[in-house]
Amino acid sequence: MTDRDEGDVWSSNTPPNPHERPESEDRGSESVASFLRELPVLVIIALTLAFLLRTFVIQVFFIPSGSMEPTLQVNDRMVVEKVTYRFRDIDHGDIVVFEGEENGFAPQTSGLQRVVRGVGQFVGVVPADARDFVKRVIGLPGDEVVIEDGIVSVNGVELAEPYADLDTYDGTHRVPDGSLFVMGDNRRNSSDSRYSLGFIEIDDVVGRAVLRIWPLSGFGGLAGSDYPAIPDEPTDSQATEEPAA
Repeated sequence: MTDRDEGDVWSSNTPPNPHERPESEDRGSESVASFLRELPVLVIIALTLAFLLRTFVIQVFFIPSGSMEPTLQVNDRMVVEKVTYRFRDIDHGDIVVFEGEENGFAPQTSGLQRVVRGVGQFVGVVPADARDFVKRVIGLPGDEVVIEDGIVSVNGVELAEPYADLDTYDGTHRVPDGSLFVMGDNRRNSSDSRYSLGFIEIDDVVGRAVLRIWPLSGFGGLAGSDYPAIPDEPTDSQATEEPAA
């Protein structure tokens, strides 16, 4: 037996060193350092996924003009999906986004700039490129579109267009193969197939507008128009004038 004073206390624990950091703090520091090392990779992955979604699946578009009023108002945000037309053809009445004339648009030269801009467009905080337009499909390839005092007929069938603000335009247009005839719902203030845009190449269609997400008061679907059945070709009794410019 070892003699000890009455006041001595036996203990198997080593007294703590005030200069040593607790093990939990070391683990926390290592976790933060590991996260910071991985952060650039996570950001690149997130940007790449958003860019791929924008390119191949969906995109949010910002509406800069009133050419589709009252259906779409200035500053609205809408979702355009890019999958449907891989499985079915474009239909009469669909609201589509397509690439038109460049209008001075200069592509970004930096790959990173394109990705960042693409992500901004994907979430709707960056306006779409100047060459992107949104219109409603009126005529498909081979259709004859006749407009008299603003009233539209396709292959002899008059369209019901409660969504449109009509004007007094007259004209006859035969839609070429591989092309579309499109118009804005605001017929009094829309640059479309009647005027400067002309016929739109089907290959230039970006996707189909399906949902308005902003403002919240206007949240809802953007379904195509419920037109009467339209024959695939014009009847013999219809006009066969050359396409109007």
